[in-house]
Order: sequence, then structure tokens, then C-alpha cells
Amino acid sequence: MVWRILTGVLIVLVLLLLVLHIRARGNRREEELVLSTLPKTITLSSQSFPPGGDLPLACSCKGAGYSPSLAWAPRVPGAKSYALLATDYDAVLARFPIANFSHWVLYNLPSSVHSLPEGVTREQMMLLGGKIGNNGTGEQTFVPPCPPFGRHQYTFRVYALDTRLSFTRIPTRQDLLDAIYGHVLGYGELTGSFQQ
Repeated sequence: MVWRILTGVLIVLVLLLLVLHIRARGNRREEELVLSTLPKTITLSSQSFPPGGDLPLACSCKGAGYSPSLAWAPRVPGAKSYALLATDYDAVLARFPIANFSHWVLYNLPSSVHSLPEGVTREQMMLLGGKIGNNGTGEQTFVPPCPPFGRHQYTFRVYALDTRLSFTRIPTRQDLLDAIYGHVLGYGELTGSFQQ
């Protein structure tokens, strides 16, 4: 009897993980399909890590957990604001991802802002005029990389928008992606890795 219950629980767990994996891959494919229709005209860079390189310990759960410095260029004509997302598409296992985990959601950065310092605080973000959405843990902050297994890649994307965004509640990553649809003038991305 106990063996049957344990087998049933195991089968349900495996099916749940499989459904989550299929959903995560489908959401990523859909996002990449939309990106393929947008002009990739912005260069996103960081003094914290090189393109495709490792994020420093200071920007991880093993260090202070600072957000990395980011800078984008050139200015996009007609841009009224910028939005920025940081996503781990490898959560929880890089070879079998089950979520597209949101590490950072920023929006309504004024068009005059083209960089963020390492470890930017909520107060600094408010002074810059930007707003912070809910990350994957439901908090309004940067979640430092802390992969439980293996090496994960973290994608930072900046979007130049022809509008400022308005929400009735604090937006999630998906809320932001839905809101920017049809308003992106250009985007850029930067990927870094981290392994504990």
C-alpha cells in the first residue's frame, strides 16, 4: 500500500516537473519570437562583467548581492522611457529548466538615463525617476544569482519605449512584457553566467 502511494506521488511529481519544463520553454520561445521582430539597436554593457562572462561574487548571493552596473547606447530617437529585465532562463536546472525566473524588473527609466551604477539602491532608482517591479520572489529588488545546481546564464535586456508605462498594481515581469508590446523602439541584451 505504501509503495503504491509513493509511486503515485513520484509519478505526479515527475508529470508536474515535465509540465513546468514545457511551459518554461514555450514561454521563452514565444518571447524570442517577439524579440525577432524588434530592432536590436541598443548595445548593453557592464563594467561589472564582460559580455558572456562571469558575474562577479559581489553581484551574487556569495557576495554583497549588488546589482551589476549597466550602460546602454546609443540614444534611441523618440524614446520616452526605458525598461529593463534580468532573467534566469535556466532555473532551476540548466539542462532541464522549469521556470523563467525574474531577477529584476525596472521600468519608466527616463529617456535621459543611460546607465545604472553597481548596487543601485531603491532610493537612487527613485532619484533617477525609475520604478521597480516585482521580481520572481514578489519583492521590489534585484535578486542576486544563486543557482542551486550548475552554471546558469542571466540575460539582461533593456527596451527603449515610445511611452511611459502605467500599472494599477506593482508589475511582474510578465505584466511588463505584456505592457511593452507594440511600444518597443529598440532593445539590447547582455548575458552573464554564474556558478556557485
